Amino acid sequence: MSTPTTPARAARPRAAGFTLLELLVVIVIVAILGALALPSFLASIRSRHDTDLVNKLEQDIAWARGDAIAGWTVTLTLAADGSWSVSDNAPTATSAALAEHSMSAAQLQADAPGVSCTVSDCSGSASSSCAATMTFNSLGMVSGAPAGVLSYTTGGMSYSMQVFSSGVVVENPCHAS
Repeated sequence: MSTPTTPARAARPRAAGFTLLELLVVIVIVAILGALALPSFLASIRSRHDTDLVNKLEQDIAWARGDAIAGWTVTLTLAADGSWSVSDNAPTATSAALAEHSMSAAQLQADAPGVSCTVSDCSGSASSSCAATMTFNSLGMVSGAPAGVLSYTTGGMSYSMQVFSSGVVVENPCHAS
């Protein structure tokens, strides 16, 4: 006689997904990697802001030069703190357009807190204020450009450029060949 058998337990398939332990391990690993990468990422952002500042000044000088070649009297005034403003006598010049090619002291400090601007030679001596009034003529030549290298320094990083009487701007002139 046979005894009734209980049906064999059907193997239940494991539910798809992750266990709580696996999720916690992944979260801890991501947090550690994030903590290691964050300072470098923030420094990269700061460096990019500082580079953008010098690029904006270069672009504004190029715009002023181009406007002068178009036949207008253009003046770019560089303040001692490194901020600048542009003015011209073009009949279509609006205060909004001129403000777009200017950098106020408040905007400068907001974009690059603690920035300083100096003019020196390539050896780093003979530092002076950045204050200058550059006037562009109809040939794109500039008078009143700072006699030396403009250096913007913030957060231990320094970015330099030189404006020549021809109106040409050279980045890192002390390292240019």
